[in-house]
Amino acid sequence: MPRPLSPLSRVSTVAAVAFVLGTMVAPIALAEAGAAESIPHSSAQFTPQRAPLHHLYWHLLLYQNHLDRKAAALDQQGRPKDAKFLRNHLQNDLHLTNEQFAVFRQAGLQLEEDLAAIQTMVRPIVHDDQQWIKLHGRSAGAPPGHALVHQLQQERETVIRNAVARLNQDLDPAAASHLQTYVETEWASHVTVHKVHPHSHDPSKGDRKLPSAPFHLAPRQHPEVQQ
Repeated sequence: MPRPLSPLSRVSTVAAVAFVLGTMVAPIALAEAGAAESIPHSSAQFTPQRAPLHHLYWHLLLYQNHLDRKAAALDQQGRPKDAKFLRNHLQNDLHLTNEQFAVFRQAGLQLEEDLAAIQTMVRPIVHDDQQWIKLHGRSAGAPPGHALVHQLQQERETVIRNAVARLNQDLDPAAASHLQTYVETEWASHVTVHKVHPHSHDPSKGDRKLPSAPFHLAPRQHPEVQQ
């Protein structure tokens, strides 16, 4: 198995990626739609925690999708060398063969598609529930779609777990083990989980919006590539 990149090599690689893209990966909101937006900074505290393993895989897979889209845009701009660098950046970091990385890339594309289908179902329910809360207030209890949104959240978690399990099955044991080591030791530092701790509420200030999901996850901004 090839040696992992040294700390200096990793720093050099990140710097090179940043030079090519010049942008930062936008944080991917993994909490229930609308949850993070409903938390005022003055009314909640956030305690960072380590993300679950399957969420670390999720971010990594979607990150490759993002790099591939950026690479395609660079190809259209007549910058094939920069496109190739972006497209192969994570593969080089992971030390996977072309065949192994094709499995990884396909897993990310399928996962993104499956999660988008769930998000399409969740979005109108959350919108209707937000309107219901504005009309009735939170003291009226859970909005009509609460149970269904929770069910879809659980379905989303199952989709992610199953995608990770299939990926590990489709890779040979050595590659799957190497990928997990990378996810846990290298990639984990780019993802944080924030558990919400609302402050005590002053009724005189009216209803305060609280998060409808207990966690909000977003990867730390990860250097990318300059346009």
